[in-house]
Amino acid sequence: MPYKRPRSDVQLSPEEKKRLLSEYLAFYQVQSQIDRANLNKKVPREAFVAVIDEIGDILLRKSSEMAKSDQTIRDFLNETPLPADLQNLLPEEFRVFCLMLNSLKQWVSAEQAATDRYLLGGTARASLRKLTDQCMVTGEAIGPNGELHHPVRDGRPPILLSKNGHSLIEGQ
Repeated sequence: MPYKRPRSDVQLSPEEKKRLLSEYLAFYQVQSQIDRANLNKKVPREAFVAVIDEIGDILLRKSSEMAKSDQTIRDFLNETPLPADLQNLLPEEFRVFCLMLNSLKQWVSAEQAATDRYLLGGTARASLRKLTDQCMVTGEAIGPNGELHHPVRDGRPPILLSKNGHSLIEGQ
């Protein structure tokens, strides 16, 4: 079955977006005062181990199959030969696995960007800039290089932080 990107059935008006984001920012302003860790929650890795193992198995199996029998992949491998020193070190199945990982990374990036548009369309950054110019983490001006940060990556919109505030939240 072909993948179909989730789409929201709700279209928010500009006023509804503004109200939603205002309440959302107020919520996180309180959360950040209670405990800064509330701005950077991660689901434990073990929650998705079985799914990741399954995806890894699919990638390995499919890359092996495609290296042998997919004509587009066979043509690509033939058009991009390896230098002699690498020929015996990089099996075709591994090369296809690497190509597949890169393709998957691009797909994940596009899908993550689409999750940011689920509720707000492409207006999150502009909408947040209209509502706040001060970083809730550092209190400093966000400035032109403000960074979007997701307190939790579960579909909720990002919040706008200063570069320094974002680094503090991420523990960098």
